[in-house]
Amino acid sequence: MSLNSALRIATGSLAGTSQRVSTLSKNIAGVGNPNYVRRESVVTSGTAGIQSIEITRYVNQSMMRATLSSTSNASYQGVLAGGIQQLAVLLDADGFAGSPAAMLGDLESTLQLASSAPADIATLTSLVETAKSTVLSINSSYKQTLEMRAQADNGIEASVTNINRILSQIKIANDSIVTGTRVGDDVMDFMDSRDALIRELSEEIGINVRPRSDNDVLITTDSGVILFETQPRSVEFSNQPVYGPNTVGNELYIDGVPVTGANSPMAISSGKIVGHFEMRDDVLVKHQNQLDEFTRGLIEVFAETDQVGGKPPLAGLFTWSGGPAIPATGTLTPGMGQTLQINALVDPSQGGDLALIRDGGINGDPDYIVNTAGSSGFSDHLLDLAARFDVPSTFDAQTGLLTAVSLRTFAATSLDSLQTIRQTSASAFEYQSSLQESYMTALLNESGPNLDYEMSKLLEAERAYQATAKIIAAVDELFDTLLSVVR
Repeated sequence: MSLNSALRIATGSLAGTSQRVSTLSKNIAGVGNPNYVRRESVVTSGTAGIQSIEITRYVNQSMMRATLSSTSNASYQGVLAGGIQQLAVLLDADGFAGSPAAMLGDLESTLQLASSAPADIATLTSLVETAKSTVLSINSSYKQTLEMRAQADNGIEASVTNINRILSQIKIANDSIVTGTRVGDDVMDFMDSRDALIRELSEEIGINVRPRSDNDVLITTDSGVILFETQPRSVEFSNQPVYGPNTVGNELYIDGVPVTGANSPMAISSGKIVGHFEMRDDVLVKHQNQLDEFTRGLIEVFAETDQVGGKPPLAGLFTWSGGPAIPATGTLTPGMGQTLQINALVDPSQGGDLALIRDGGINGDPDYIVNTAGSSGFSDHLLDLAARFDVPSTFDAQTGLLTAVSLRTFAATSLDSLQTIRQTSASAFEYQSSLQESYMTALLNESGPNLDYEMSKLLEAERAYQATAKIIAAVDELFDTLLSVVR
């Protein structure tokens, strides 16, 4: 080997070592940064034995896909668990004092108390006051349920805004990556930024990422609808600021394709946005329907009936906007929970007569009077009202509960259903969060820099530098010797 060849090899090695040191320094600076991906220096040999360094960026793609999927699932379960917990708090949390089952228990207790002393104005007054509390509680719960639906709708709008922002930032990074790759620039920092944005996007909506030439990427939803292909696709949603009993929320569209709702051909299944949709259109709608059907059942239980025969039942202690008529059994009437009220004809504060609760004939028709003898000690009607809590009835299937049960069973089943989905959602969120954390840790271990490893590689580079320096010194000495001979 000639001295010139030896010198070229040594100087090439020195340049390569310098590149390795620079890469290792970046890796060390990136320790602890979850958005930094470790660079690896790969030594390659060219013609005449000259070595060069190729810098590669190491990402475990299968681990990355698993991390994105687990992030979307954890975000979805987090929104769902948080919304259901908020609904439980609405019913007074663990005590559930604001639940229909608790209200029914209070009404039964005051009915039994009134039946034990039907001539006592105080016990009848207590019954009316308990009924008023029931009305206020149902009205308030119904109102807050509608507000929660509007809140979920706002959450959807916030997610859409964030998705569009992230997609626009991904385009900026992706353009720099593709352009830089084509001209041979270092684009690894841009790739780090793009990966961080993709992970952020996966929190909002479930996604799949496919690599393409020139380090380009194609991003689709978990259902296969394209979100990003060179350009961000249009993600659109029209917010409903106020919700009423019959309000139907709008769906999410990507490039004009509906990706939510029963009629969607490619419905998405994970991410925060799906959690908001499920709360708005499923969990809260069922709860709203259960309040409406409980209200209808309550009016039906306390209704007064024609003692002679032939006339329809009329509203008794409880009435609604359509009173004194009783709504059809087993048929959902949206908004009943919102319009439930105490019958003014039995409320002393509104000029009503307490005795009508005991005697019947609340609506002024003598055919509905049960206490025909006018006895102040008459308790049969009050006892009959309490017994009706356990009489089988029919409820609308849109509540998601059993349809042929008593009002007491319906109320208890409603509470049991909420407790079940509360526990299930909390457990699912805990599991998915743990899984996401495990995948993220594994991804960082696989793709992120490790200080001990990088320092050991830095020591190797230092030894290579020292060896190369010795070779250069030896060649320099040989050149000096050769030149002294020539002189």
